[in-house]
Amino acid sequence: MARRPDHELTASVRPDGYLELFCRRTGKRHRCGPRGTTMWLALQRGDWQPELAADEIAARSGVDPDSIRCDIEAWASHFREVAE
Repeated sequence: MARRPDHELTASVRPDGYLELFCRRTGKRHRCGPRGTTMWLALQRGDWQPELAADEIAARSGVDPDSIRCDIEAWASHFREVAE
């Protein structure tokens, strides 16, 4: 299921390659390592569809897309829970 991020969430990739998410509503920041950054960018390119993001990452890394999709869904779920 596609779920776009909260409109109050801003994302930026820092020069060190880490993604920084900032929620204006809560004032919370979170830095993601390279794996989280890769998932965020793939989700963004795939119109927030975990399946499309997983296919993209799997094609580049040679791993099972189902495994990646589970990781993406768990990662995204964590951020939804924190934001609520």
